[in-house]
Amino acid sequence: MKEINLLIVGAVISLVATTIGYVAQTIIQVNLDGRGKVNIYVKSVYNKTTQSAWGFDSNGVFNVPLWIEIHNTKNKNEIVRNVNLQLYLEAEKVGKTIQISHSESKGNKNFYGNDGAYSFLIGSCTILRYDLDFCAKQSEIKSNFDEVRISYFDSKNVYREYKLFDVENCWRSSNNKIDNDWHLLK
Repeated sequence: MKEINLLIVGAVISLVATTIGYVAQTIIQVNLDGRGKVNIYVKSVYNKTTQSAWGFDSNGVFNVPLWIEIHNTKNKNEIVRNVNLQLYLEAEKVGKTIQISHSESKGNKNFYGNDGAYSFLIGSCTILRYDLDFCAKQSEIKSNFDEVRISYFDSKNVYREYKLFDVENCWRSSNNKIDNDWHLLK
């Protein structure tokens, strides 16, 4: 009888120790997987259709073609959702741009974003690059603006917004310079 009790106590101790070890390993693994960052870089480029840099055209359209690179150094998938541009006048939001899903030129269809979507699932330890294109019409915004910010929601559904550039001579025909290098959003 004494041997059976010792056998049962040994089995219970073994079960408890295994459970504690498994829980500790899971907690450590979750913490390690969450280490790292999601860095987003942007670069203004020429429009695929018009070959123009960002700016205003004579028809009252503001166009911003961008490349975006998302670097996920975490060991888990991350989401960057609803990337868009916000328009500000004297630090007050006056509107936002339209996300262009595609354009056509000489029978060729160019898709922007993630096959037309501006939300991205970024795999663990991955770098991905996307072509984006945004526009705003003067007839819809009905306001001047002096600043453009890029915005998105992260994996925890937290809204993020970063200054992209200042605007001079709003709604006047322009053709600005493209970026020579990538800019980290911070």
